[in-house]
Amino acid sequence: MTYPAEWTDDRIDAILTMFDNPTLARGRDYAFKGMIDDITWVGNTVSGYSEGSGRKRYRCRVAVTFGPRARAVASCTCPVSQNCKHCAALIIAATSDAIPATFEADDASTLTLSRWRTLVAEITADTARVQTPPLPVRLVFAEEYTSTASSVKVRPTVLSSTGRWVSTRVTWKKLVNGVQVDPVVGLEPLTRLAVLLSTARGNGPSDESMSLMHAPSIVWSILRDAVDAGVELRYTHTHGRELHVDLDAPITTALHVEPSGSGVAVGLQVLIDGRPVSTTEGHRRLIGRPRVHGVAAVLDGIAHLGRLPDLTPTESMLLISDESLRVAESEIGEFRDALASVAPERVIDVAPDAFPATAVTGPFPVLHIGTRAMTTADWLIGYEVDGDIVEYPLDGSVSGRYRTPSDEAAMWDQYRSQLEAVARTGHGWVAAAAQRLQAELPRWRGDFKKYNHLYAVLRQLQGGCTVDAAFTSAPAHLRTSTSRFTEIEAAVLWTEVVPQITDGTDIRVVTDGPTPVFRRAEETPSLHFSGDATTDWFDLTITVDVDGHSVPLPEVIAALASGQTHMMVDHTTYFSLDVPELTTLRERLEEARDMGELEGDRASSQSLNASLWDELLELGVVDEQLASWRDRMSRLAQAEPPEQVAPPVGLRAQLRPYQQDGLDWLSFLWENGLGGVLADDMGLGKTVQTLALMQHAVDSDPTARFLVVAPTSVISNWAAEVRRFVPDLDVMTVTATQKRSGSPLHDRVGNANVVVTSYALLRLDVDAFSAMSWDGAVFDEAQFLKNHNAKTHHAARRLDAPFKLAITGTPMENRVMELWSLVSVVAPGLYPSPLLFKDHFAGPIESGQAPEKLDLLRRRIRPIMLRRTKSQVLTDLPEKQEQVLHLELEPAHRKVYDTHLARHRQETLGLLDDFDGNRIQILRALTRLRQLSLHPGLVDDEHAAVKSAKIEYLAEQLPILIDEGHSALVFSSFTGFLALVAARLDKAGIAYSYIDGSTPVVKRADQIEQFTQGATQVFLISLKAGGFGLNLTAADYCFLADPWWNPAAEAQAVDRAHRIGQHRAVTVYRMASVDTIEDKVIELQNRKRELFNALIDDGEAFSGAITADDVRSLFS
Repeated sequence: MTYPAEWTDDRIDAILTMFDNPTLARGRDYAFKGMIDDITWVGNTVSGYSEGSGRKRYRCRVAVTFGPRARAVASCTCPVSQNCKHCAALIIAATSDAIPATFEADDASTLTLSRWRTLVAEITADTARVQTPPLPVRLVFAEEYTSTASSVKVRPTVLSSTGRWVSTRVTWKKLVNGVQVDPVVGLEPLTRLAVLLSTARGNGPSDESMSLMHAPSIVWSILRDAVDAGVELRYTHTHGRELHVDLDAPITTALHVEPSGSGVAVGLQVLIDGRPVSTTEGHRRLIGRPRVHGVAAVLDGIAHLGRLPDLTPTESMLLISDESLRVAESEIGEFRDALASVAPERVIDVAPDAFPATAVTGPFPVLHIGTRAMTTADWLIGYEVDGDIVEYPLDGSVSGRYRTPSDEAAMWDQYRSQLEAVARTGHGWVAAAAQRLQAELPRWRGDFKKYNHLYAVLRQLQGGCTVDAAFTSAPAHLRTSTSRFTEIEAAVLWTEVVPQITDGTDIRVVTDGPTPVFRRAEETPSLHFSGDATTDWFDLTITVDVDGHSVPLPEVIAALASGQTHMMVDHTTYFSLDVPELTTLRERLEEARDMGELEGDRASSQSLNASLWDELLELGVVDEQLASWRDRMSRLAQAEPPEQVAPPVGLRAQLRPYQQDGLDWLSFLWENGLGGVLADDMGLGKTVQTLALMQHAVDSDPTARFLVVAPTSVISNWAAEVRRFVPDLDVMTVTATQKRSGSPLHDRVGNANVVVTSYALLRLDVDAFSAMSWDGAVFDEAQFLKNHNAKTHHAARRLDAPFKLAITGTPMENRVMELWSLVSVVAPGLYPSPLLFKDHFAGPIESGQAPEKLDLLRRRIRPIMLRRTKSQVLTDLPEKQEQVLHLELEPAHRKVYDTHLARHRQETLGLLDDFDGNRIQILRALTRLRQLSLHPGLVDDEHAAVKSAKIEYLAEQLPILIDEGHSALVFSSFTGFLALVAARLDKAGIAYSYIDGSTPVVKRADQIEQFTQGATQVFLISLKAGGFGLNLTAADYCFLADPWWNPAAEAQAVDRAHRIGQHRAVTVYRMASVDTIEDKVIELQNRKRELFNALIDDGEAFSGAITADDVRSLFS
């Protein structure tokens, strides 16, 4: 069915609300059963016929006027006469494509819904009005004339025995007196009608016919009851001809405007079934005085009798007098505008030539900006009529004949971006939209789906969502809600938003007062730094200058922190806060305060956080007193020496280019009294770069003395390296405590330039070492200092040395706080507080909540950390190939592993709720599973005879590699496994070297020499013992027997072979047992490796240290 475009889904739903629920349900039933036919559209009026009870057909008509809200008049020839089920069915049938046919269900849920609706509709169907058989009683109406008016009179008649209708047996008087005469015995409506008419003005109880001229309006309900009781109605027309009376015809009125001389005339028409009737056309007679409430007329041989819509006194006067009101020519414009306010309440019929031609433009949006107590913005709908702008509010309270609702709805969609720009500039729009929606929500309770959707939107609005989010989810009409503006928001609205939204659009802007004058600052805000120096602090002053005005910094920072985008300088000038310098200023000041660099307005003049202050002071102009300090911060931040340092004459080594850069950097730190972390990749010659610095320092000061702290196993190696590369330096080793040696540390050291000791001895004799003055302290394999709560770390911090250097290829293995541990030793003034560092950097980085802190930390540590990877600097280093070997467990091995896995999984997962408290038990369980992945005999001697796939693989591959001239390193975390491998090699007659953590220093050196000299081609090494202090370039194959989640430890082991001096490609095999915990460990390794790369090697990915979730993943 095609119907007018104005009949949108929303409007159809609104029209149907005029019917109560039972009526609407019966109407749907009629429509879906096809009981409506002959549907005709004329404009916004639809008519048709409905099948009724007893095979009767009723003519239905629904006339709709669309204004701010749709108004409908629904009439029907059925006994109900208006707003009946037949009219509801007509609307539904005529707009059938807008209403789903619930009887054609697609699924069970819809079918169930249809059946219960059908049940309710059948039960509540209108069965009360059953067609009553006609009685031999009639009410006969006739036209009545008086000297002043005309109306209708009525008399009762009955059918006589001769078949004639007579009025002698039944009179009004008998009815009034209660005389019961057959056939009207018990016919109560006639009695009520008699009593009512007898008391009306101009009637008497003895009158044969009584006038309806002064009858009250209740007469219509009595007549309806009489018809329902079986009384027939007849109307005596001219020449005495009796006509059938239609009591159900739709009767309405319309204001009719037509030309009259130079003005217009306004009259009131009566329309029966849409056709106008008058005293001449239709023999119109009025019923009711002084307020007319009914009419009688004859059309096409049928007499129509019925009630009129409620009329005003003036409307009644117009009908009674049958005259029109005159509107003078000078008042036509005012009358035309006033007529718009009447449109929602009355049908208006304007003759085509009633008004002069009018030029109408619109609709267009009107932005009304209030400027009184507070700046507000409301949207209106505008039309230009004959050059004048006519504004209409959005609430529909005022209508206009020129308004086109469909165009208005499309207009708001067209200008969505402009509506959003205004809402986003101010505040309160979201709250206003929520308030409007809350007021509208109750009327949708009958539509479950729509109500729930709107309720969800309301919750979103009330939850304080953004304007962007609200514009996406809220109904379109809410976009025009009121916005409010602070002074700065009003400045931006007038200066930036209004010109933007009106440029090239039809938007008009009006205000209720003078337009305020604002201007945007011509200059970009600039920063100025000044300070008065004291011994250790600068009294730092920062000002923000805009167009010659100084804005207090605290106010700027507060505005930035609260998310403001602009700020006022005075009451007319404002500036944008969207300036990179201001955003960076706030971030750097927050960091300085968090890190203890700034106390109030005082900055530490001895700060080592060079990159922070360099970035901060670069934002503005620095005065003379701060200039020298800034220059120092800039030099330190860049960490680039002004010129290259010549290699010391006493250095017996040819430095590679990157090693020369390392010497330059170390010399720069040395000259500036700064410490650092030399974090080059393993095998790049960190030792020789450090020895070059020592020689450089001793060349300047022959008494210079350095303390080298290293793992016990490499003390002798350090002494050997000193003698090899800087033989002019006096080196001595401290390998026993003062108590054991029997002599004070100072006496043993003597005049040595380089003193080498172990971390254990430093911890034990910390008082002796800290009592001496050192020109420099070097910490080899500085990951030994990663626990800042350990005594070794505290001992390192106590050493009296202006220059401290940490040497490590893995400055961070698991947690970002390990990096702080190193920094706190070599540059204690950079980040004094571990808690502040954890809150500002470590926590946000490891949780992934503030990825931008990762880049910031890189910049901060850059001046004191130098790291180069092999791939960056060693283009001549042979290739390193890495591969994961996935080995299937032997069946007997698999059975043992799966049995233990089931038990340990259940046990461990139950401990994860208190991860820290149960850490030991958890790690013990994981260790057992790792051992079981290698060989079940490591856990239970009962399974010592079970074959291990890894041992079988090594026993097969190592002889082949040896025959081909290769040498191999075999690493394992478990000495028990290495012992099993050694036993298998013994059985095969293969010679091997072996070291673990318990190997004495002398034997360790002997085992290394055997391998490097070629006496053995297999080296079994525990991962912990072989992670540092070894140069095993004789090997070109590495087997990592058991993966662990610290990839740095494995990397250290592999780099024993893949380093300077290696001339062959190195192949690395990571051995993993399939479907065991080792598969998951390798996944975890990859994430841990990303953590290191992200922070140390400028990678992009990041993952935190091992957590309870990591452990869960190992059992997944």
